[in-house]
Amino acid sequence: MKKILTNIINGILKRLFLKKQQQSTFELISWWTEKILKHEDDSVIKQRKFKSFVINYIRPYELLHTYREIFEKEIYRFNSNKTSPLIIDCGANIGLSVLYFKNIFPNAKVICFEPDNNNFRLLEKNIADNNLNDIGIRKEAVWIQNGFISFESKGSEASKINESGEDSLSQIPCIDFMEVLKNHAEIDFLKMDIEGAEHSVIKHCSAHLHKIKNMFIEYHGKVSETNKLIELLTIFHENHFQVYIKNAADNLSMPFIQKESGHWADVQLNIFCYKND
Repeated sequence: MKKILTNIINGILKRLFLKKQQQSTFELISWWTEKILKHEDDSVIKQRKFKSFVINYIRPYELLHTYREIFEKEIYRFNSNKTSPLIIDCGANIGLSVLYFKNIFPNAKVICFEPDNNNFRLLEKNIADNNLNDIGIRKEAVWIQNGFISFESKGSEASKINESGEDSLSQIPCIDFMEVLKNHAEIDFLKMDIEGAEHSVIKHCSAHLHKIKNMFIEYHGKVSETNKLIELLTIFHENHFQVYIKNAADNLSMPFIQKESGHWADVQLNIFCYKND
């Protein structure tokens, strides 16, 4: 019992210390809130109130992880001299990124894509409940052509395009993302988290990437397909982006022994692309 109490006290003190050290624009998730979230049900819609907004969600562990990345670490923070920057959000999920963008740039124009039914409903609700405007939401998958494509709908951050053609997969509308880019002379920020489709889409749209000032790509790939990562980095270089890369998930604790994870994506990277002002 003494050890348990000691661990609890140490956890509280650590969280309080980190809170003081970390300079964040947004409310931090407290140690106590974290414990509550970790024990919540993950099958029904819930709502949590923060100082500047409310968030409707189903999966508490996804909320915890994503909130910390977006609002505490502010990985999407960028500078703009515009009052109404254009932001395109591919893979908006339940809308935490949209909430963030509209908080740092209240007059921003945001176009977001989210093909998963359950995620889309929560995205709509989060936009409505926070009275956000000038947001275009499209229930389509970002892809390399218009039409329909096979999709694994999981109602979570793991929903993704699947080109296997299995009969059990649902068919959803998809859009040629190059057409979206063609409609804009300049894009201030592009966020792309489309669970493995990013290589095909970026390669397809490479001739229009020069219009983008800041770009975040979450890369998903196999170790055996390192050529795809090299190809993406080459495209970024050719479009005069500077690139910073962070590990998004450590799937191989002993890479020289394991070689591959057995997961559909061994490698998960956060790729930050930007140009000098």
